[in-house]
Amino acid sequence: MNRVVVGLAAFAFAMVAPSVFAQEHDHGEIGVYGNYFRLNDLGNTNFMGVGGRVGFNVAPRVQLEGQMTYDFAQNFTSSSTSDFSTTIVRSNLTLLHGLFGPKVDLGTDHARFFATFQGGFLRFGVANGSTSNSFTSSISGFGDSSTNGALYPGIGGEFYVGPVGVRVDVGDFIYWNAGGHNNLVVKFGPQIKF
Repeated sequence: MNRVVVGLAAFAFAMVAPSVFAQEHDHGEIGVYGNYFRLNDLGNTNFMGVGGRVGFNVAPRVQLEGQMTYDFAQNFTSSSTSDFSTTIVRSNLTLLHGLFGPKVDLGTDHARFFATFQGGFLRFGVANGSTSNSFTSSISGFGDSSTNGALYPGIGGEFYVGPVGVRVDVGDFIYWNAGGHNNLVVKFGPQIKF
């Protein structure tokens, strides 16, 4: 009797399992990423950070996506021509940036290429004196004079095995502060379709 029950359970699982694993994951995507931000206005200083994104499908190839990134303070080189010396100093500058906008996909379920055009903000966080500069202080100071409007046109690719994948995108992060400032941004990380 036990063999019959086990056999029926195995048969039922074999019939149901393909439909469970083949379910459509077409509601959206969620992911995390590492971020490279080349700030051109500070002597081409390279910032590295982490971020997260979530996107919801609004049409078969169109998604509305929101993302937020925090770039950590970085070392940079300072040189003086008067004494011919070069020193490496720790910047007290961090970057917090958020974007929202459409992403248009081309490709299959396993490999897609996309273009995006998003708007948002860039906030420069600067520690002065005893004030610490952290993610929480960047959030609490949002909207002050250190916050600038931004645009992000970018392109990239997504590669999936089932609902799990990896995404890379490259773009021009343009922020406004007495005119437009162009900066290279590269993002790379895992994501999941849901």
